[in-house]
Amino acid sequence: MVGASPAAARWIDDNPGPSVDNCSPGHVCVHDTLIPVGNPVPEHRYYHYGTYNFVNEYNDHTVWNNQTGGARALLCLGYNGTNCTVTIPAGKAFHGSLTPYNSIKLVP
Repeated sequence: MVGASPAAARWIDDNPGPSVDNCSPGHVCVHDTLIPVGNPVPEHRYYHYGTYNFVNEYNDHTVWNNQTGGARALLCLGYNGTNCTVTIPAGKAFHGSLTPYNSIKLVP
């Protein structure tokens, strides 16, 4: 049986547990590790709706959508929020490689 390498694995965590302390309610936080342990400081924090381009984001990360009210975070293959292929619902986390993604879009 051939399994996917950790760098190729990606999933939406439907039950990520309590928010990491350094990711305040209403924020989307990007951690530079596949599974944040302890109380890590996020690499990036996004708060306002809109699009943010990634710069030099490669390999495994966790993107924690700690927004409220059903707001979503979208991972997009293109810059400026184009060709979005992953939706992270509020209260969920994405675990996987950010290598193919060039932007993140926060929407209500």
